[in-house]
Amino acid sequence: MYIWEVGGQSYPAPRVTPSPLYLPQHHITRSGEFAFDGGGNLYVWDPEVKHMVKVGPDGSLVATIGREGEGPGEFGLILGIIVWPDGSLAVNDHLRSGLQLFGADGSFQRVVRWRPMEGRLLPHLGASWDMRPGPRPRILYAQGPEAGFGRVYGAVAEADERTIEALDLGGDVVAAEVLLEGWRPPRPGHAAATMRTINVPYYEPKLEWDVLPGGAIAYADSSTYTVRIVRDGVVLNTLTRPIAPRPVTRAMESRLRGAMLRDFDRQSGVEVTGRSPEMAREIASRRRAGWAAARENIENATFHPEIPVIGEIRATPDGFVWVRRQDPESGGPRRAGGYTRPADEDGPIDVFDPDGTYVGTFPAGGMRMPGAFGPGGLVAYWETDEMDILSVVAYRLPEKLRR
Repeated sequence: MYIWEVGGQSYPAPRVTPSPLYLPQHHITRSGEFAFDGGGNLYVWDPEVKHMVKVGPDGSLVATIGREGEGPGEFGLILGIIVWPDGSLAVNDHLRSGLQLFGADGSFQRVVRWRPMEGRLLPHLGASWDMRPGPRPRILYAQGPEAGFGRVYGAVAEADERTIEALDLGGDVVAAEVLLEGWRPPRPGHAAATMRTINVPYYEPKLEWDVLPGGAIAYADSSTYTVRIVRDGVVLNTLTRPIAPRPVTRAMESRLRGAMLRDFDRQSGVEVTGRSPEMAREIASRRRAGWAAARENIENATFHPEIPVIGEIRATPDGFVWVRRQDPESGGPRRAGGYTRPADEDGPIDVFDPDGTYVGTFPAGGMRMPGAFGPGGLVAYWETDEMDILSVVAYRLPEKLRR
């Protein structure tokens, strides 16, 4: 049973009931991104066969969108999907150097190209972007370049992975406008940094964010429990809880570094196969050099002095804000975007209503952060059954969490 905590007391929560909407008969072969539209339809990207399925609220297959290929409306290397409430969608196709746009009926419309060096976010690195639907169709909110590329370019170039921009897809090329610039913690040695030697501190706070109905942005950019709600540069509200960040101790640094080295040594033993002996030796030699440099970076890792309280922020179509707290010591390190992100994906989740009032908390190990929020309290997750058959399962949240 899910437990709901309010004011230090625990209560049985109204159960999050499963909905018979999205069933395994749609034969999704490998998990990809998914998103709801305003009518409760779910769009699921299947990276194995490179098409998207649209599933209706009754569980029926409404449409199959796109296929692998090089023609209009066909997909190459897909790095993200965006679905607006009206059912129109954008697909970030790296091989097209742009975004493919589709109408609400699933018909292909056109491609909007990335403009090299547009704005602060370098759209030609759109591969690394973290994108959300904006307040109306053809408007995206985007942060990037994210993860590996962004953390390097953010140190040695003008790109800033802590900037959020509005991207207008109304023309032939993407037009960008800066909406928000998050705080960047100081990093040592940036002037002489290179892709090989840059050392981003572990536990460094990221810019966590999502978009609320109407276009306001909920974001956190420090180690503290502070979520700001901002629209047009004005802070509308601040969500806080009396939870302080944990200091990073030498013992914690040692445990994390040891875990990363053990994981690294297991991965670095992979053999090169399927090549001629000469090519295999050359590849193995280059790989050993790369592994040695990467291992040296782990051994010389630096650490932010505090563990950020907030690990993830999500907004619902009803204007609620879900804040997942993290405890890296319980969850252990995980790989994400080319670097180890020590975050606990099963951490407690705090819920705030549209007025910014704290509603309650799902403790660690209870309710997980949904992969997608839909209208009417719909949430969706990737799940596997006892036979390891993959499917998307939808649930309906209780009234208290959506009204």
